Formats: sequence, structure tokens, C-alpha cells
Amino acid sequence: MTDLIFSKRLLKYVQSLHSRKYRQKYNKFIAQGPKIVTEILRTEREMEFLFCTDSYYELNRQIISQSQAPVVIVNQKELKSISTHKTPKDALCVCEMDVYDIFSIKDQSWSIYLDSVQDPGNVGTIVRTADWFGIDYVFLGGDTADLYNPKVIQSSMGGFLRVKAPRITWNEFHDINTQPIYASSLEGSDSPATGLEPGVIVIGNESKGIQQNILDASDIKLKIPLIGQAESLNAAVACGIILSKVLQ
Repeated sequence: MTDLIFSKRLLKYVQSLHSRKYRQKYNKFIAQGPKIVTEILRTEREMEFLFCTDSYYELNRQIISQSQAPVVIVNQKELKSISTHKTPKDALCVCEMDVYDIFSIKDQSWSIYLDSVQDPGNVGTIVRTADWFGIDYVFLGGDTADLYNPKVIQSSMGGFLRVKAPRITWNEFHDINTQPIYASSLEGSDSPATGLEPGVIVIGNESKGIQQNILDASDIKLKIPLIGQAESLNAAVACGIILSKVLQ
């Protein structure tokens, strides 16, 4: 339906969701751009509002009609006022966030634990990489960027729709985990290799690495062999390299 009119109330509400505080308060987040919005429309995820241009609505009328979300037709100026993008394109939606019962998680395949990975681009790319390799869980620990940060959503390229990413402290995670822990560390002596028992790959903070108590709790410390002269690897790149090795 398209009976809603863009208003100051809606403007302020959507703008508030740019902040993690209000995303948590309302349990809602925004997704932006025609590709990701269309992908969400094809899922069963609850959509509270769909803001889109006339052209997007006409092009996607059939799939929009199958959704129960109220549609607000907006022009480019109005879309820009609620978007975090400098040049937003055609569509933005407000959706319900996932809620997890962390104590019911009994995953016995590969998973990833992020220890204060603060860059949203890194977190989104790691979620996207996990999606590529068929990994179900990316656990968000410490000060790791919020899954529903608009930059994380954008860089995950739809991966957030398929990968579960509960926020959990290391102590909580350690209490429920029954699998081997593989810490990515420059202090490691073992290279990522095939044949490892499925477990948890820990990726640390971009500048500080993994906290010492997590390193101490790890079963194996994995070090990516250095061939050139680079000082370090991007957290998302390191994660991708490790996954490509252990999952061969």
C-alpha cells in the first residue's frame, strides 16, 4: 500500500536509526539501496516501512505488492534526508532486528568470533565472507561494530540476511563453546591448514589484536605466513585467507 505521506515524524524516526542507541531502543534498522531492499523484499523479514521513488515502485510493483510493508513514495531530496549515503539510490527500508537466545546456540561447524573489530567495513566484509563460505555464525564480542550499522549492512552485501551475528561477551561465549578455538595471531606458530577440526576462528582488533585472555584460552594460534614486507593485514582479509585455507 502507498497511502503514507512523508512527514517530519517519519523523518525524525528514520534519522534516529542512524544511531545504535535508537536501533536498540526500537529494535529496528535501516537498509539502503535498490539491490539490498529488493533482496529483503524477497525474504520473510518483517519490514516496517519502505521508502522509495516512483521509478523504483513501478519497476518492483509486483514484489512490493506481496509485502505487508507500508510504502512511502519519496523524491530524491526526501530520500537523502533519511539516508546515510551522500547520493542515495531509489529505496530505503526500516526492518526488524534479529533477536538471539545465545544460550541455545549449539553450533558444531565452523564459526567466527570477532574480538573488538571496530571498523564497520571490516565487520560487514567478514559477514559477507562468512556467507560465501557457508558459515552460519559470526559472534560479535567486545567493542565490535554493530551488525546493523548502515556501513556494516552495506558492506555485507546481503550477508547479514543469512549469517547469524549475535552480540556476546567472551566469558559468555567461552561458557557455551565446546569447540576448538583458533586465534589469528602474529605470535602464532601454526599456519592455517586443512584437516583441522571445525571450531571457532577468533579475529582481533585492527590495531591491538586479540586480548591476552582469549589468546590464553585458544587451542591453536594461527599465523598467516609473511612473504613480503607488509606490517599487517586488514582484519577482513586475514579472516578470508584463514577460511580459504581451513575450508579447502
